[in-house]
Amino acid sequence: MSLAESLQRVIQDLEEAGGIAIVGMDGIVVEEQKRDSRIDLQVIGAEFGGLFKSAGMLSESVEFGAVSELMTITDRSVVMLRRVTAEYFLILVIRPDGNLGKARFLLRRAGSQLKTEL
Repeated sequence: MSLAESLQRVIQDLEEAGGIAIVGMDGIVVEEQKRDSRIDLQVIGAEFGGLFKSAGMLSESVEFGAVSELMTITDRSVVMLRRVTAEYFLILVIRPDGNLGKARFLLRRAGSQLKTEL
């Protein structure tokens, strides 16, 4: 399954998903799929990529280990990040009333599939 197909499967399986992207740790989007054209995954990737790195450094400094997942819940969206490899992570943006459990499951499944592709 290609990168685009793996991402599209999450969008299809999660009605409340607005967009998903595979992003390098440098913040550059490698592939994206969107349901909501207003979501700018390029900007989200760059900004949340820095946040993901900072959270990882903080976690390591207090000896909690590597960060595998990070979630930000706002009034208008939920942004979920999941590490795929040391160099790549997934970003999923969903509506705030979305099914977080299902979203986390689908993100984990996509991450496992993409690990072999990257």
